[in-house]
Parts: sequence; structure tokens; C-alpha cells
Amino acid sequence: MNRLRFWLPALLWAATIFVLSSMPPVVPPEKKPPLLIIPTDKLAHAGAYALLGGLVLFALRRAHNMRLPKAVVLAILLASAYGISDEWHQSFVPNRQAGLDDCAANAIGAGLMGCVWYLYESRRCPKPNR
Repeated sequence: MNRLRFWLPALLWAATIFVLSSMPPVVPPEKKPPLLIIPTDKLAHAGAYALLGGLVLFALRRAHNMRLPKAVVLAILLASAYGISDEWHQSFVPNRQAGLDDCAANAIGAGLMGCVWYLYESRRCPKPNR
């Protein structure tokens, strides 16, 4: 039960992502503008999975006392795998589209969070055995 408290934020955010991806899109794909300057959809994916990656990384470090490099890699892999499974789930939702570009945005978001966390913690605690 003690470890669950560290995993709870990641699990709740994963459930939130699942619920949001179960809903029909606000703007149907056929009504979207053909070219956007900033791909807001991809930024939303990257942001959501950056948060998920950070929450998973937090849980791995606190609940399992995992070393930083291993925790970063595992958090990126877990968040990316969840992103792939969520895209697969979206393929069954009416008016939703699943795509490899969304999977890539999810993985990039998780990866960026992992890199930022690693750099931050490495500078804060410059020990060889983090």
C-alpha cells in the first residue's frame, strides 16, 4: 500500500488520458483547417505524455528507489507503450483517428521529460551513483 501512493498520480493521469481519448473529437477531422502553423494536436499529445512520463519516473524513483538512468529509460518506455496502446484504443472510437505521428508525439513528450529530469537531477546531485 505504501508504494501505491507514489503510483497513484501516474495511474490517475493514465486513466484521464484513457477517458479523454474515448470521447469524440471536439472538431471533427474533416472540419479541421488543412494547415496549422503550430500543430496543437501534437503539442497536446507531447504535453500529456511528458506529464505521464514524469509521473511514472517519480513513482519509479520513490516507490522502487531505482537509479536515475534506469528509471528514466523505463519511464520513457512505459509512457511510450501506454501511448501506443492508447492510439490502438482510439482506433475503435467513432470519429477518432489513430496514427503513428501521434505515437511519435507521445514518445517525444515522454522522452523530453526524461531528458529534462535527468539533466536536472544530474546537476543537483552530481554523484556517480545516482
